[in-house]
Amino acid sequence: MKDVRWELILMPLISVVLGIYLILKPAAATVALCSLVGWLILLAGILGTANALTFQRATLMKSSMLPVSVAGLVVGIFFITRPGTLIEIVGLVICVFLMVEGMTNIQNAVGRRRWGDRAWWVPLALGIACVVLGLYALFAPGASTAMILRVVGVLLTFSGAVNLIAVFLMKED
Repeated sequence: MKDVRWELILMPLISVVLGIYLILKPAAATVALCSLVGWLILLAGILGTANALTFQRATLMKSSMLPVSVAGLVVGIFFITRPGTLIEIVGLVICVFLMVEGMTNIQNAVGRRRWGDRAWWVPLALGIACVVLGLYALFAPGASTAMILRVVGVLLTFSGAVNLIAVFLMKED
């Protein structure tokens, strides 16, 4: 264990720290993530606009990417100044996903019951849970996004801790 490679320790450690942050401060992490998305969209809009204008100047032809790039500028600025909007959009996407998954599980449970499967109630319970969580996400999109980030935080923390333990238990061959 004398020659520990630092990248094997650093990444799991970052994972644990980020996971704990997501668990403790999901609202702040959500705003930061949505702001980051806004900055990335803005950067893509800036680069796309510069590329489209350069193309137009070089070829004397209109670029079809110019309107899309300018729209990227506007959307990026909008999400940077109003990250709550993106939080609600993410919450609604979570809602749709959970509702579709829940209904699919309920339909699966009905089919399994008709086939005589004794464990038909498992997908039924999961389906009902998904529908309830989907309704929660519909009426509280920001809270559902925070809930998802907390789950991701738990997974990151657990994964990082397991990887850290594995590094320290590694034996040199």
